[in-house]
Amino acid sequence: MNKLLLTVAILAAAFNANAQHAGYTQLTDLSAFKAQFTATAQKTTSIKSDFVQEKNLSMLSEKITSKGKFWFKKDNMVRMEYTQPSKYLMIINKDNILVKDEQKENKINTKSNKLFQQINKIIIDCVQGSILSNPDFKVKVFESKGSYLVELAPLSKGIKDFFKSINISVDKKDNSVSNIDMQEPSGDNTTIHFINKEINANLPDALFAAK
Repeated sequence: MNKLLLTVAILAAAFNANAQHAGYTQLTDLSAFKAQFTATAQKTTSIKSDFVQEKNLSMLSEKITSKGKFWFKKDNMVRMEYTQPSKYLMIINKDNILVKDEQKENKINTKSNKLFQQINKIIIDCVQGSILSNPDFKVKVFESKGSYLVELAPLSKGIKDFFKSINISVDKKDNSVSNIDMQEPSGDNTTIHFINKEINANLPDALFAAK
C-alpha cells in the first residue's frame, strides 16, 4: 500500500514555516504557478524516468536504497518497476491495479475500495492539472532561484494515515519533478530522485497491461 500511495505522490508531482524549507520563500499568490502547472500537465502525455529511492527508518542508522524505472501515460496509466535490491512491479491502468513481487501477484479494482477511489481521483486531478485545487490536500508553494517546492499536507483520513506531508521539488528549467520527499506520521521518510527523464516519449499501451 505504501508503494501505491508513493506512486500517487509522484503523479501529484508530475508536476509551515519557511524555516522548514531552507533557501525557499513562500509564494503568497499561487495564481501564476497554478496556471503554469496546469499548462504543463495538459502538454504532458507521457513520462519515462529512472529513479533512486532512499528510505530513512528511525530504527536503522543506514538508508535503504532502491532503484528502478517509472512510466506514465495519459489517461491514468502508470507503471513503477523496482529492479534493485529486489524486484517489485506495480501497474495502474484506469480502474485496475496490478501489484507483483517475486512471490505473488495481486489484482485490485479501485471501484471496490473507497481508499483506492480517492487515489484514482488524485491521479485524474494530476493529469488534468487540478491537484493544487484538490480539497483532500492543503497546499503551500515555495520558491528558490532554481526550483519550486510544493508542500502537500493530506486532509483526508485515508491518505493522512500514511503521510504527514509530501514535498515535491520542481525544476524551473522544464517544470519537471526532480525530487519527492514523503514524511510519514512515524517520523520515517522516503525520498525519490528522478534521473534520465524523457517527456512525451512514445510508450506502448501493452506496457500498462494490468489484467
